[in-house]
Formats: sequence, structure tokens, C-alpha cells
Amino acid sequence: MHVFISDAHIRTDKSYRAKVLNKFLREIRSKLTQLYIVGDLFEFWFEYTIVFPKNYVKTLAVLYNLIEDGKKVHYVLGNHEVMIGDFLRDFGFIVHADATTLTIEGNSVLLAHGHKVDKRIWSSLWERLLTSKVNHALYNFIHPDIGVFLAQGIAYLSRKQRPNIPLVSNLEKYACKKLQEVDIVILGHSHIPVFKHYPGGKYYINTGDWVDNFSYATINKRNVSLHYYKPSYLKY
Repeated sequence: MHVFISDAHIRTDKSYRAKVLNKFLREIRSKLTQLYIVGDLFEFWFEYTIVFPKNYVKTLAVLYNLIEDGKKVHYVLGNHEVMIGDFLRDFGFIVHADATTLTIEGNSVLLAHGHKVDKRIWSSLWERLLTSKVNHALYNFIHPDIGVFLAQGIAYLSRKQRPNIPLVSNLEKYACKKLQEVDIVILGHSHIPVFKHYPGGKYYINTGDWVDNFSYATINKRNVSLHYYKPSYLKY
């Protein structure tokens, strides 16, 4: 079973959504073939030379156990993965810096976070600020405790923009255009789950999020579907 998730925006392993996601990943471990993270797993990811946020350790450990089991874990970068060095690749992730097309169960599948379709003013400003090499260099001079605190605050404001109907429509238009070339398009970014089945066995799926919806997509043999996870028990 191939599983697709996005937009967990984990700030700390102690958060409810981190606990829910990690429980889900442990539950599907035996059935999983490959996992695809379609961007924004964490609220903010910036790689310093020798440190990384300790608040992500448990989530990374769950993912590392999957990799140690021989499961491939793909990571398609989103707009909250700001500065990527070697850590994620050395950890065992298959990192895709941009949209990528893979063959999955005989289907050509396009994976992209979707943020580059987002032309809202704040999103465009966020993109310019956080892809600037000058800003990356300056940020490196800030103590990690302060830097991560500030960055998570800004990232939170970015995420708290109101659901945007034009964005949802634009993502679907983008998907429909790409479906002329592939069988399935899977996006994230909007935090709104979408499942569309078109003639000719074509699909557009938005994986939603793990903030409110706890939604994920699967491709299992020839079956393509969208699901909502409801944990039977979770200790707070």
C-alpha cells in the first residue's frame, strides 16, 4: 500500500496532531509499501550545520523505523521546508525538491506540494523571503533557540490564512492541466481534502492536512482513494 500525507505542520512531538500521526504511521507499518510526504510535515524546517529542532525527534524516529524496515519514504518539499541541507537525505528520505513524477502501481503519478500555484500576496512574500540566500546566511547567525521560535511564529501566521476558494480552484485547474500528461495528480498546501475521479481513469487528490482533517490518500494495487483517520484511542 502506498500512502500519501501532507501538511501536518508539527511544532512539537507533544502536540495532538504529532501523536495522532505517529500512531497512524505505527499502525500502517506492516501494510506500507512506500510513504510519500507531500510537503509541510513540520511547521518549519531549517537545517543548521550541527543542530536540528529537538521537538521533532520522536516523529523522525517513527519515520526512521519505517526506513529501517526497508520502506521507502519520499519527501516532496513544501513552502515550510525552508532550508534543506544533507540531513534529510542522510537520514534516509528520498527528497524531491520540486514536483516529481513517479510510476506507482502502473500509474504515472505527479506529486507536488502546490505552493507554487498559490499567488496570494502573503504566500508570494513568504516564498521570496525564505528562498533568499542572503536571508539564509543572516538567519544562520541567530541562535537556534531564538531562530526556531521566531520562524515558527511566522510560519504559524502563514498557515492561519483563511481557507481560500480561488486557491482550491487553481490547484484543481493545475491538476487538470497536468492530467493531460499523467494518470494521477496528488497535491497538498490548501489543507482541504479533495478527491476527483475523471473519465479515462484519471484522478486528482488533495491530501488535506493533519491539523484538522487527518486525511490521507492511498494507492493499493489499482485502487485509488482518500481516507480520514480516526484513532480508536490516544493518550493525551
